[in-house]
Amino acid sequence: MKIPRWFRPVVAGVVLAAPLAAGAEAPAMVRGQLLYVPVYSEVPYGDKGVDLNLTATLSLRNTDRGHAIRLKRIDYYSATGSLVRAYLRQGETLRPMASTEAIVKESDRSGGISASFLVEWESDKPVSAPVVEALMVSSSYNQGLAFNSPARVLEERR
Repeated sequence: MKIPRWFRPVVAGVVLAAPLAAGAEAPAMVRGQLLYVPVYSEVPYGDKGVDLNLTATLSLRNTDRGHAIRLKRIDYYSATGSLVRAYLRQGETLRPMASTEAIVKESDRSGGISASFLVEWESDKPVSAPVVEALMVSSSYNQGLAFNSPARVLEERR
């Protein structure tokens, strides 16, 4: 079947616009979440049994444009499941569109290769869920390495 020349741009426009429209639905509004974020403060490197230390930055971004959220907990756990460090002594409020971070220094090997964060947040009103992810970076051995790890929802309050 031959498509008329005048019809081709219309078909292309519909095909290209379809993925945009499909992903444009509004996100679910929530009142809080408990999040698990895998982090890697070191990774095995090469064949010589060397571990490459990484700086891990946990980034928390309030994506709601109208309401603040309260961070209740940012806890760093080792690969064995032991609590290494609580980053919050008391709750912290993140204003609309604000962000904060927790950093595990490159020299800090206390978490081991498969460490993790537990992050808990809440809001009085339903809000768009924050973006929470870890970014791991190193520039050792004349090479740059960077990758991220998104949060996974363990519990959610609507």
